[in-house]
Amino acid sequence: MAHDVNRRVFLQRAAQLGGLAAAGGALESLLAACGGNVPTTPAGNGNKTSKIGNKGLKIANTLQWGATSDNGAPYVYRDPKTSKLIGFELEIATAIANLMGVTQKQVETDYAQLDQSLQANAFDVILNGWEITEDRKKTEIFSQPYYRNGQQIVVRSNDSRFASKTTNDNLSLTDLEGLTVGTGAGFKAEELLAADKKIKLKSYDPDLPFNDLALGRIDAVLIDFSTVTYYVLGFGSGGAVNKSLKLIGKAFDASDYVIAFNKNNPNAATLQKEIDQALAELKNNGTLKGIYQRWGLWTDQQPAIGVK
Repeated sequence: MAHDVNRRVFLQRAAQLGGLAAAGGALESLLAACGGNVPTTPAGNGNKTSKIGNKGLKIANTLQWGATSDNGAPYVYRDPKTSKLIGFELEIATAIANLMGVTQKQVETDYAQLDQSLQANAFDVILNGWEITEDRKKTEIFSQPYYRNGQQIVVRSNDSRFASKTTNDNLSLTDLEGLTVGTGAGFKAEELLAADKKIKLKSYDPDLPFNDLALGRIDAVLIDFSTVTYYVLGFGSGGAVNKSLKLIGKAFDASDYVIAFNKNNPNAATLQKEIDQALAELKNNGTLKGIYQRWGLWTDQQPAIGVK
C-alpha cells in the first residue's frame, strides 16, 4: 500500500517493544488447533522437476526476491530463537522456487529502497507485502494477487460494549463511530479513520496502540490484519498472546498483495508468466492456504482471489 513504508517502521518499533496479543478462549482454541504459533520450516513441495519455466531469472537456477527482514514479521524476519529467516512470504518464495525447479534467495533491501533496487535489477522481483499503486504502475508490472489483506478491529476482551461481537460479524467504520480509535501513523487505517469525522482518531508513532487499548486509554484499534496476527494473536516465533484483547468482526476494506517485476527488464514478462503459473498451482493445490493457516492469516476473503 502507499503507506507501507510507515507500516514497516511501525512494525520495527513494535518488535523492539515486545510481542503483544489479543485473544479469548475461542482464539486460544484456534491457536491450539493450528498446532501452536511457530511455523519453523518454510513450506515447499520439494519438487525439482518442474513443468513451469524459469527462463526469466536474472541468475540461472536462483529466484532472487527483494524484501526487508528488519523486524518485518510476519512477512520475513529473523527468528529471535535461531536467527534464521522465517515468515509467510519466505514460505511462499520457497514454494514458488520449488515449482520452478530452482532455489530462492532473499536479497536484503531497505523497504524504502525496494522500488529503486528493482529498477537497478538488483533482484528479480519484489515480494514484501507489495500493493499496486498508480506510481508503481509507471515502472512495474505485477503478478496475480497471492494474498488479500484487510483492516481489523481489536478491542478489550472485557469491554461489555462488544460482548456480543465475534470475528464472524460484518463490521465497518460505522461500528467505531463515537469511539476513540488508535492506529499506527501512516497506516492505511489512519486515512480511513480520519475520513470519518464521527470517529476520534489517535495515531501512534512510535508507540503501539495495543498498549493503550489494554489500559483503557482508547476504545479500539483498527489496523492491518496481517499486523494483528503477529503482534496481537501471537502467530510466529517471537509473538505472544495477550488475553486482555480480542478481535471483532471480519477484516474489511480489502487490498491485495502482489509480486512486482521491473517493467524495463526485457525478461520481466517471461518471469511474470512463470511466477503466475506457479501461484496458480499453489492456489489450487492448497499450499497457499496451508501457509496462511499456519501463520493465522487465513480469512474468508482468500477464495475471492482463487486461494483454495
